[in-house]
Amino acid sequence: MIEITQAYNLIQNIVDTQESLIIIIENDKPILMNKSCCSFFGVKSFEEYSESFGAFVNNFVPHPAYFNSHKIEEGKTWIESLDAIDEKDKIVSMLNTSHEPRAFSVKIDSSHPTYLVLSLNDISANLIKRIMIENDVSIDKKSGAYNKDYFLHTAEILQDGAAFNEKAIGLTMISMIDLQSEKLPELVSEIKGSIRDNDMLVKYSGNTLLLAYLVDKEDNAILFSKKLQDLMIKERAKGEKFNLVVTLVKKGERLPTAVKRLNESKNEESVNKLQLI
Repeated sequence: MIEITQAYNLIQNIVDTQESLIIIIENDKPILMNKSCCSFFGVKSFEEYSESFGAFVNNFVPHPAYFNSHKIEEGKTWIESLDAIDEKDKIVSMLNTSHEPRAFSVKIDSSHPTYLVLSLNDISANLIKRIMIENDVSIDKKSGAYNKDYFLHTAEILQDGAAFNEKAIGLTMISMIDLQSEKLPELVSEIKGSIRDNDMLVKYSGNTLLLAYLVDKEDNAILFSKKLQDLMIKERAKGEKFNLVVTLVKKGERLPTAVKRLNESKNEESVNKLQLI
């Protein structure tokens, strides 16, 4: 009995190191799940999950775009039905504790004769990005910059990339004052010609542009923004006025929060100046 308990604890410790949701299945029913999975469902343990939830397949949102209980083939279990579909279509949607739908790609390891291991990897942001690109809604047609919805929906991809590369995210907001809308595409084109391919230029609202980029430190964000200021001063020669503010996304801060901080910092006194917040 002690050996069984030790083996169980060892397996639990191993799966708890994974960020993906891990569920061990026996006879189509979960018998163990990792910490990430418990956190997603808002429970402290697998035992608490078992007392509060029904069949695991009932967690899958019944949306036609994802696998759910309505797609179980007659005479098959939900595991068999899910395992039978193409790898790219093994996607489910589940609600987190805030009742927000999250999309997961599912991998099924059936190498053990008795147990199955389900690995669910959160692909919500990547899926939204793919859908928006496929439906041609990532670019603001009038300006040529990325649109605000695309930026906000894919913000976590940018933050994940920054964390992986051990970089900070710099944000520079350019608000044009009294710029005629027909001149915005020309300005966007000039800015895109002076930035890197991985930098993201967004039409945030009206005559406001937002640039998101990765940097090693705050000084580099300032240098990067100084180049933008120089470019904008050329526009000033054409009689244009602008606000230019820059910040870094703070540790533990969500990117939209940092953008909001930028947006609220604009004032008339900083016209044509570079402002760090």
